Parts: sequence; structure tokens; C-alpha cells
Amino acid sequence: MEKGLIIKLLNEIDVILQQEKVKKDESLKRGERFSIFETLGVAHYEVTHSTIIASFLDPKGKHGQGDKFLKLFLSTIGDKTDFNTEKSTVTTEFPFDNGRMDILIEDDQNKAIIIENKIYAGDQSEQLKRYRDYAVNQYKNGFSLYYLTLDGHEASLNSADGVKYECVSYRRDILNWLENSIKESATTPLVRETIIQYRNHIKQLTRQDMETISKDELMKCMADNAEAVAAICNSQEQYKKHVYETFVLPRFEKFSKDKGLTFVGINLFGSGQRGFYFRRQEWKNSGIFIWTDKSDERDFYCGVSSPEGKMNVEKKTKLDCFSKQGSDDYWPYGTKPLDKYMNWDVDTLAEMVNGNYMKYIEDLILEVLRELESKKLPMP
Repeated sequence: MEKGLIIKLLNEIDVILQQEKVKKDESLKRGERFSIFETLGVAHYEVTHSTIIASFLDPKGKHGQGDKFLKLFLSTIGDKTDFNTEKSTVTTEFPFDNGRMDILIEDDQNKAIIIENKIYAGDQSEQLKRYRDYAVNQYKNGFSLYYLTLDGHEASLNSADGVKYECVSYRRDILNWLENSIKESATTPLVRETIIQYRNHIKQLTRQDMETISKDELMKCMADNAEAVAAICNSQEQYKKHVYETFVLPRFEKFSKDKGLTFVGINLFGSGQRGFYFRRQEWKNSGIFIWTDKSDERDFYCGVSSPEGKMNVEKKTKLDCFSKQGSDDYWPYGTKPLDKYMNWDVDTLAEMVNGNYMKYIEDLILEVLRELESKKLPMP
């Protein structure tokens, strides 16, 4: 592959991206990018998204459109349940003996649709198994179990081993459903505009908010330079390692030195569990970890643990700066998913190059340090 072809492709793409930036700036001035959902900061909260989605799915919802949106949703995700949408109820955070279901839809024929909604949070132990076991006993006429994530990835084996469920995504399924709902809301402008705002918010959340014209130009540019695109795509793993070694590692080593910490990487770009951690000299067997249980730089989270595995702490307590993920012997102070930086995808790599990723991690480490010190929590 000639270097010139790749440089030509990148230059052409840069022109398209600059044009897209101008379009976004103009759209912003016209007020077209305003979203009440973004203003309220709902991006990272599964409960809030579940409430919004459920409000449209509810045939008795204040949108006044009956079961229209529920029918569109089931059609979009290809649900095969013979579900009576007219006589159905929608509940969020439905409590049962072994947990809470994010969205539960029941009809008058003892059938159910169960949706587990994951934005950035990790799976709980045997989560989908518990939903399945409850549904088997409760809904004798059938049920469907869906696992909703940003990109449609599968649940962990710990949550869903042996469970029949379907993966759905915000990136494809929710956006398609919202687009169909917008078309069906022509006579209800207030409802339509609310759906449009939520659609735009989901596009930003899934990083698909490029205008159609710019996207078409980008696709044509890539097709016209297919060999160069192939060369770039085939170099993703090498690029990931290059970005880490060139931008991330030196920055974190300097940060650690400035803050009196030691930075240690474990099995990065190898197989099995991987990540890195920061530790103080007086912590003989503990550190603040950025960690993943996956083998493909995906689903990273932050927690306090030991390089040896279990951390010897008598009292377990969740840090305020962490999410609601529970404490255990391995993570005695809880854990926190890394929000939009959970996965080392091409967008995160770009944020590594411009420094935003490292700033996010550094701020998080300092926040954990402050809370550990203020609460005088042991770090053996």
C-alpha cells in the first residue's frame, strides 16, 4: 500500500470533517441542537433512559397515542410474542424477590416483555438468569427477554449463561424505533418534537450525529479509496498499542510522579484480564485499578483492589464517587464503569490522542484518593 494513497484519504476525510464542524456550528446557532435530555444530563443513567423509553411504550401514556409506539417498538425489534398491546401495562424498576427489572411490559393474556437496559453499568451476578427464572414461573403463556445496550453486545456469561435472550441496541434498534415513531407523529407536533430531541440525544450518545450529507460524502470517499481504508482498518490493533505507548503511558507516568504514585500496567494487549493501576509506596498490596475482565479492551471500570486478587479489608463500604456496583472481596469499596471510555474503540483512541481520556482518568484517580483519605479507609 502506497503511503501517498493513505495520506490522500486522510486529507479528504479531514475536509469532510471540517465541513461537518461548520454545519454543526451553524445548526447550533439556529437552536437545532438544543436537547432538554442533554441539558438534564441523562446520558449515563439507565434508570432515566428506561423511564423515557417506557413513557413512550405505555399505551396509557400522556402522549395520547395509545399502543402506537409499543407496536412500532415490537415490530422494530422483531418480537415474535403474540402480544396484546392494547391491553398492556408498562412498569419500570419492577421489584421481585431477586432484583429489579428495568422495563416490564405485561398484557392481559399472562405474557410479558422484559428489557434489561445497560448504558455503561456492568452485569450483576446471574442477572438475566434471575429474570428468566421469575418469568418462567410467572408468565405461563410466554415471555421475551431483551438485553439493551449501546452497541448490541451480548451479556456476560456470569449473567446469562444458558438463558435465551435477544440483544438490542440503542445504535440500531432504538434509533430505528424513534425514527419510525417520528414519522407516525406528524399530527401531534409536541410529541413529535420530544421524540426528535430524544432521537438526537441517542445519536450523540452512540456517536452517530454526523449529518446525512456529510456521512454520504464520507462513505463515497472511503469507497473511492478502498485499499487505503482496508490498510487502516487492518492496522487497528497496532494503532491501539501505538496510541497507548505514545500518548497514554508517558502521560500517566508523569502524572504518577507528580502525585507521588507508581503506575503499573498488567497484561495490556495480552490475553485474559488486563488493565493498569496506581499505588502509593506505603500501600504494600493494594491500588486504584482501571480494569477489565474482558480480553479485547472492552468494559473497563475503576475500583480499589489488590494485584494479588482479593483485598484483605475487614469492612466493605462503597465509595461515594463510585456507582451502585456492590462491594465484594475483590473490590471492597465498589466499582465504577468508565462511562463513555469503557471501551478502547476508535472514538476513545481519538480521546487518548487529544488527552481527554487521560484527564478523565486522572480526575477520577484524584477523586478516589481524596475519598480514601477523608474516610481514612485502609489500603493494606
